[in-house]
Amino acid sequence: MVFRFLWLATALILVLSGNARAQVNDVPYSKIEVSVELHGEAPYVGEPLRLVVRSAIHAQVAKERIIQPDLTDFDWQQFGVDSMSQEFIDGFWMPVISRVLMIYPLRPGRLTIDSFKRHVTYFGSNGERMETEIISRPVTIEVRSHDTLAGPDANWIPARNLRITDEWTPQPDNIPSEETAQRTITIEADELTADRLPNLPSFRAPGIITFAGPIQRQTIITDHGPMGRAIFRWRIRPVSKAIATAPSVKIQWFDVIQRQMREAVIPERRVAFHAAGQTTVSVEEKKISEFLATRSFVAFLLAFVMTVAASFLFTSMSLNDMAFWRSLIGSLRLFVSLAITGLRDDKLSFYATLNKLRKTDPLTWRTIENGGTYSALIMDLESMIYADRKINYSMSLWKRALLIFKIYLTVRLQQKIT
Repeated sequence: MVFRFLWLATALILVLSGNARAQVNDVPYSKIEVSVELHGEAPYVGEPLRLVVRSAIHAQVAKERIIQPDLTDFDWQQFGVDSMSQEFIDGFWMPVISRVLMIYPLRPGRLTIDSFKRHVTYFGSNGERMETEIISRPVTIEVRSHDTLAGPDANWIPARNLRITDEWTPQPDNIPSEETAQRTITIEADELTADRLPNLPSFRAPGIITFAGPIQRQTIITDHGPMGRAIFRWRIRPVSKAIATAPSVKIQWFDVIQRQMREAVIPERRVAFHAAGQTTVSVEEKKISEFLATRSFVAFLLAFVMTVAASFLFTSMSLNDMAFWRSLIGSLRLFVSLAITGLRDDKLSFYATLNKLRKTDPLTWRTIENGGTYSALIMDLESMIYADRKINYSMSLWKRALLIFKIYLTVRLQQKIT
């Protein structure tokens, strides 16, 4: 009896241990690894880092999902979609799932990336669905401040590569007379998103009129990671026949591979109207010829009104004031040209003539700019010419010419009285 009891107990123990071994052996071999690709030294704040998650399990997977930790100390963007492959690992052929993120540290110091988890539903040896969770080890990296490289207030552009192009249509030194050129500067940075590219400074230079267009930004996913692209556009026109210079454009950026600061440069360019369009005849003479050929009667009346107004002013002043006579005779031709371009509704020529007035008669120009009503005569011209904007065009150009001439006479009369 005792022997029989011992035999039954031994058999029960063998069955239970066999089931336990079967359960242990039924748990598939699995592993998950998280790595951050560094370039031989501690990264800087904002530097793009490639984070790779690789997970493998020796089982037939029914479904799975990766649970990502809160990356509170990083900006991040997933690089494409998860990829699946079959690999031979530790003596087993296993399905491997890979996920790639681009992460950007937000602050200096010791930063920790918490565990990634992969929750897997797989088929056991008996065909039943079973579940398991694979957990990675946390990853810690040291991050440095970039203030010592670029300064606390400078633009910080860490990238694998940065390209900058400058395109003009037409070429800047061959702009047709009285027309504009379009300048397009494109910046592309590998492993950066477009929102991390800086705005270019205002493009201003003596002798050049510019009007900036909207900025276009785009992040493109390539086989090597994200690529940020920013496109800047301007409409550009010389103020006069004189040759002007568009200043160079310089962008400081950090090469994350070579670990050093670099500079991308667009050299300065000459900006000028097409030389063939320049003739020996002055602009004023050309406009006077056009005045004689078109709208002759109206233009003659307009010039006659200006002459009568000037004569009325003459009779009220001393005839021996030679400085006043020289000023008036020199400016009268400019005002006639201004009136003719106003009659022709030629906004570009009208605006160019206004710029000549600004240079030759600063007193009148200062009165126009300082007067609230008078400033409306010129404030909207740039938007109409270079932005193609539809605005409330309440006053015609020839009326503006008459009003500006009236301002000129008033300024001269007040100058004489004082």
